[in-house]
Amino acid sequence: MTSVFWLLVILLVAFAMSHSRVRSRLKKLEDQQQRTHQRLELLERQAQGDAEQNLAAVADGTEKTPTGKPVESVEPPAVETVAPPEGAPPAEAEKSSSAVKGPPRAFVFTGEVMRQFTQWLRQNWTIALAALSLALGGVFMVQYGVENGLLTPVWRVVGALALGALMIAVGEAIRRRYGDERTASTAALPSVFAGAGLVTLFSAVLAARLLYGLVSPETTLAGLVLVSILAVALGWLYGSVLSAVGIIGATAAPFLVGGESESGWLFFYYFAFIAIAGLAVDSVKRWAWVSAVVLIATSSAATLLYVATGGLIHYTAFLALSWLASVTIPVQSFVPTHAGQTVLATLAGLRPRADFPTRVVAAMTLFVSAAGIYLSLEAPSATEATVAFLLVALVLGATLIWMHRAEALKDIPLLPTAAFLAVLALQAVEYGPLFAQFLAMREAATTPATSFITLALVLSAVASIMAFWRMPRSADDARAALGFALGAATFAPASAFIFQFLWSPAAAFGDYLWSLHILAIAAVMTVLTDRTLRSGDANQRQLRAALFAIAALSMLALALFVVLTQTALTLALGVVVILTIWLDRRFDLALIGIFTKVALAIIAFRLIASPGFFWAVRSTTPWLAFIEAYGGTLALLYVGWRLTVSRARLSVQAAIETATWTIAAVFACALLQRLVPDEPGLLAAVMAIAMLAQINRLPTTGRWLRIFRAALAVLFGLVATALIAVPLTVTNPVLFRLNPVAGPAIFDSLALSYLPLAAVLAIGAWKIDTLGRRLRIAFTCVSSLLAGFYVACEIRRFWRGNDLSVPGVTQPELYSYTIALVIICAVLLLISFSRHSHALRKVAMAATGLTIAKVFLVDISGLEGLLRVVSFIGLGLALAGLGWLDRAMNQRWNRMSDKAETPGEGGDL
Repeated sequence: MTSVFWLLVILLVAFAMSHSRVRSRLKKLEDQQQRTHQRLELLERQAQGDAEQNLAAVADGTEKTPTGKPVESVEPPAVETVAPPEGAPPAEAEKSSSAVKGPPRAFVFTGEVMRQFTQWLRQNWTIALAALSLALGGVFMVQYGVENGLLTPVWRVVGALALGALMIAVGEAIRRRYGDERTASTAALPSVFAGAGLVTLFSAVLAARLLYGLVSPETTLAGLVLVSILAVALGWLYGSVLSAVGIIGATAAPFLVGGESESGWLFFYYFAFIAIAGLAVDSVKRWAWVSAVVLIATSSAATLLYVATGGLIHYTAFLALSWLASVTIPVQSFVPTHAGQTVLATLAGLRPRADFPTRVVAAMTLFVSAAGIYLSLEAPSATEATVAFLLVALVLGATLIWMHRAEALKDIPLLPTAAFLAVLALQAVEYGPLFAQFLAMREAATTPATSFITLALVLSAVASIMAFWRMPRSADDARAALGFALGAATFAPASAFIFQFLWSPAAAFGDYLWSLHILAIAAVMTVLTDRTLRSGDANQRQLRAALFAIAALSMLALALFVVLTQTALTLALGVVVILTIWLDRRFDLALIGIFTKVALAIIAFRLIASPGFFWAVRSTTPWLAFIEAYGGTLALLYVGWRLTVSRARLSVQAAIETATWTIAAVFACALLQRLVPDEPGLLAAVMAIAMLAQINRLPTTGRWLRIFRAALAVLFGLVATALIAVPLTVTNPVLFRLNPVAGPAIFDSLALSYLPLAAVLAIGAWKIDTLGRRLRIAFTCVSSLLAGFYVACEIRRFWRGNDLSVPGVTQPELYSYTIALVIICAVLLLISFSRHSHALRKVAMAATGLTIAKVFLVDISGLEGLLRVVSFIGLGLALAGLGWLDRAMNQRWNRMSDKAETPGEGGDL
């Protein structure tokens, strides 16, 4: 009784609210009718006045309009077919569809749509509750039976089917007589009854199998298909409310019915049929939000079901079916023909936006790709993980081949491409089932250990060929064609690189067999290069061919990396550099210079860092291997440099010159270090070489790479400074007795400590044109100071022996310093004369002044007798000679400048 009482109360409240709304609407209609009547009277009076004026003007033959203008023949305006605006509610969309030729424009979820839906729900909450109550009534009837189980299971299912059919019949009767969304009094009522009937039918079919076991799985599947077909047919006749009720109710029905069954896998196909039914309805109605609701609801339900019960194979089938449906059904074509803007362009802010079917394909492809990655990692076995991987591969192949006519879907292959590579990488990083099986079989030395890697490489090569096939079919869009070329050139090599550096397949294949796999990909890239060069399309042909040539050379280098030893690999890379330069000369492939620079960087890295300088100076390294690595590489680089001289590839020429000089300097330092070990000055020279190499490449690099190179140059410079500080302080033979000089005169440990860095900085200041003036002066000063310190130490060793830390300075030693300074001044003057350098000349004269100051302030105090006379006479002659040389330089430069100002003299007319 209590429940009946509250039910009566609710009905009375609902009746009162409905009566109040009816009265307010009638009042509004009466007011509107009165205003319309007043306007009609006003127009009638104006028409009478205009008629009198026209009668008076008939005699003149110039009939006037009320505004005074002549009457013209006016045709009735053409009715403009206006599509409902995007974001319009379902009712308005269907009202405006009568004035539009073709299907109405689809709308999506926007803030305006949600606001209008909330307003509709606030005004029609009784109808929404009625739909929910009817649907739950049908579901609970199936679950609990009739009258506490008095009916048998068969009659419970029959009763539920009859109830569902009755609800659909009631809805159809109301729709036929009063309509669904056209009359205010019966708006949405037919959809409510029909939607509740569909939910009841779905629940009855599921209960017949899951709760009572009355039918086989095949019969259950057939029943679900029939109900889905009925839902499609009703959705084409009814409004959007039916679609919403049917989709949400049918998706939630299995969770409401409950029960346990061994045929739970049927639910995945059940959800797929719901998705197909909803998309089929929306392909005609073009509501768009129905497609979004059905895909979100079914995908969420299937994912929850998989997480709860498993069944990866059937979940994968659901993903495949729902993805196919999302591609084909909205455009009503088995071959995708999506036109318009791409999703990437829409995300970039370009107008117009991508159409709704295009966005549906992008969203479902993203969902399926992400699901494939997740399933491959969380699969209970390697076989099921392979199935998930094959799903991603099939989607990739379909987006490349099947979607080639869809202009708006040309960016979709990016999603499965990223998923394909992500599966290969994450299997190793996250220790997935495929990688775990590979390790187990590798340890057991069984043949199937390599099967997945071979399969993945074959699929990646096929995908690259598919992308190459798409390349000329996108000739109208240069960016798309270049994108497919880039994908074809990088996809298969990227898979090989992932396997090489994350899976270590050579341990299972063996070095030679694994290198054959890599060379097979190199062969595919070579064929694609040849096909590109032979193609008739000259648009960007050289650029695309260069991409494939770089891919082939990369695979060749990787195969060499697998097979060859350290030294042989370095030499092989030198051969690859020569090959790339020859290809550029032969086919004019400018882009291949990028690969040349990368190969040069790898060679320099190997000979400087890893194994590099430390390998070269190690006592266990054979002299033959050391000479082969550095000498052979320098010979190959020289050949490559000779090839670049006759070709205007200035950036490549600069790169090979930088690499050659860098490797040659490291080779010289390593050779000296092997002869005389434990000299940090040599390491400082190596760091200085690396610093100058980065500085030399700054003008030929982009903005961000220039910043990176500048940072590297600063880092190398700081390391060189720290290293050279050791022989200047801690191991300085002048400061500490424990550091005697070793080796023969001139070519001793002093030379190894100070001369290499001084020579590197001097050559850098001389040869590198990109150095700034201040940096050039700084390098010259540091180089001069190091060289001067070396000369001073050699003079002291000549007079005092190997221990330079002994106290005091003898007179011969002191005078030797003066002679050295005089010689340096003369050399500086000669160099300044040959180079016409006023700055260097000033430096030479300043050094001369310092020499004179030294003589008069230091040397004169220790000289006596004839030695003093000879010394001053010699110094005077030397200074006189320097003065004469300076004056002669001045006169010569003045004559040269005067001759340059008067070019007409001497018969040069």
